[in-house]
Amino acid sequence: MTTVGVIGSGPVGRGLATLLDNAGYGVTLGTRHPDAQKLAGLTPRIRVADFSETARADIVVLSVVHNASGAVANQIRELVAGKLVVDTDNAWIPAHYAAAGLHPGLTEGTWMARILPDSTVARAFSHIDWDLLVPYATGGWAAGYAIDGDAALLTRLIEDIGYVPVRVGSLAESGSVDPGGRFWSRMLTADAMRAELTSVTH
Repeated sequence: MTTVGVIGSGPVGRGLATLLDNAGYGVTLGTRHPDAQKLAGLTPRIRVADFSETARADIVVLSVVHNASGAVANQIRELVAGKLVVDTDNAWIPAHYAAAGLHPGLTEGTWMARILPDSTVARAFSHIDWDLLVPYATGGWAAGYAIDGDAALLTRLIEDIGYVPVRVGSLAESGSVDPGGRFWSRMLTADAMRAELTSVTH
């Protein structure tokens, strides 16, 4: 069984943990608040642990508030070396965007890859509203993603949890799934997303 560690117990982290568990992955949810009432609704199959233990999974997903994103990534850097790290974090609060040093020429994916140079960093699920993440995992909606290099492991995960993977480009080209980007906070079918991507390149 492939294991996935989801770091962050907010709505995105809990939603992805639920979808991954439903798809048959071994899921650990990393949190600083293991006794929080919001975790009571999770299936008992989902283990709750600290960030370091969670980062020992085969695949790691980052789903923390952005002003903690860099610090958490640095904390787990050695534990996730050689692994796929899926970054869902969004600097949608202007102060967080500025504090991270992000700017229009620097995407979230490139920023995270600089922090985790020994991991395969990908952007995925970042453009999907957290309240739609679980109910829209029905097999027909697109999940735009970005990665440098081979995407086979990532696309299989996206398909397994009920979305259609659509590559928006490399990490440097992933601004479309960042806050304010072309696909930000939009639900599109795979065909519609591909059509928009094609229109941009022609």
